[in-house]
Amino acid sequence: MVIGVENQMARSEIHAKIFRTDIAVSLKDSKNITRATLEFHGINHAGPSYEARVFLNNKNANEKTKKSESTGYVGSFYIFGHGGRCYGGPGHCKIPQKDSDDPYDIRRSNPLTPTFRYITITRQLQKLVKKTNKIALTVVPIPKSYNEMADFENLLQFEKLSLITYDK
Repeated sequence: MVIGVENQMARSEIHAKIFRTDIAVSLKDSKNITRATLEFHGINHAGPSYEARVFLNNKNANEKTKKSESTGYVGSFYIFGHGGRCYGGPGHCKIPQKDSDDPYDIRRSNPLTPTFRYITITRQLQKLVKKTNKIALTVVPIPKSYNEMADFENLLQFEKLSLITYDK
């Protein structure tokens, strides 16, 4: 029984590195925005599972920040990770290069191939660009699975972030 309590305490003390950046937005008229999305490309999901909470203009957001419009919260995406632990031999978890660029190659991609997520932020962006053309983006990863081999410091890893806007 004591072991379970100790494990719960250890889990609550695990904090992942928070991603923060500024995005410059050059829009002439926010009324013309019909849709806006934040796109996360090439997300590494080899580690533990997690929720990524996304905030706009809240550089102080962390795992305790409420998920509400007043805190700048715009949504979450979830990653079902592979645990952060490889039980196979050397090279087992390496993503092999695709053998061909044949468009008719129907083989499935490797399960560890980086993934993609997006969050629709149309209404929030329309409000913000009326006040400023610089937006602070904060992404707070909240671990949902735990093991001693997981790299929680580098939990959130992605190749590219895009802000896509569509107008009339």
